[in-house]
Amino acid sequence: MNISLAVGVGMLAAKWVAYVLTGSSVIFSDAAESVVHVIAVWFAWYAVRLAAEPPDDEHHYGHQKIGFISAAVEGALICIAAIVIIVTAVDRLVTGIELQRLGLGTLITAGAGLVNLALGQYLIRTGRRERSLVVEANGKHVMTDVWTSLGAVAGLLLAWATGIYALDPIIAVLFAANILREGVGLVYSSAQGLMDKTDPDLERRSIEVLNAFTQQHGLTYHRFRLRMAGQIPHVDYHLQFPDHMSVKDAHDLATASEHLVQQALGLTDAEVITHLEPRTHPSEHD
Repeated sequence: MNISLAVGVGMLAAKWVAYVLTGSSVIFSDAAESVVHVIAVWFAWYAVRLAAEPPDDEHHYGHQKIGFISAAVEGALICIAAIVIIVTAVDRLVTGIELQRLGLGTLITAGAGLVNLALGQYLIRTGRRERSLVVEANGKHVMTDVWTSLGAVAGLLLAWATGIYALDPIIAVLFAANILREGVGLVYSSAQGLMDKTDPDLERRSIEVLNAFTQQHGLTYHRFRLRMAGQIPHVDYHLQFPDHMSVKDAHDLATASEHLVQQALGLTDAEVITHLEPRTHPSEHD
């Protein structure tokens, strides 16, 4: 995130220089998206640090959900940037278009796009490997910047080659629509996380090992639940034992099942909690 913030500030400066030199709507769209990007990266930079803080007296489950909030803010800012780009491009179509120094502006924008391409791919790979929605969302945001830069270069080259300057704001609108789609997607995935949506793959792996474990030991289980708090999964389920089994033996088996689920999740920091109950006297919650 330190790298992302530093690169974002550098790209912002370069793109605004390109816009001042050319007056291009499509380069303005690229520069406007970069303003939003820097703000979003700063928030994500803060969110990564807060999410790493351990649980405290006021946040017993830690601070991981700040990642969903950060991604939602980033998605909302992307949507705002897309709307600003569309409004500006339409205004240019109505009031008139004047372009200059297209060659230099194109080179600056293309260079910025290549730098962001490398950064975006690095962030997405890192976010997925570390199961960090904040970092992955930031990488996706950087990639929208790449597509905007690509659109800017394409628009400028077409306008330059054909002399049809109206292509510049038209292409800006098309790429703004793509940016808007990406922003809506980020907001949606963040809302799903805040609503404790399960992870189907992790749920399947957990249930597979639980089924095998309970069959092996003649046990049953129910009320299985899995939710994600940032990149940390929280799992709980009711494990049912024969009435004659001692509390110690039941506890030992429950602990063994928790360790197996953690291994299946592939995450040592996953939180797995079992509720022990006798088979013939189920919980009042059932």
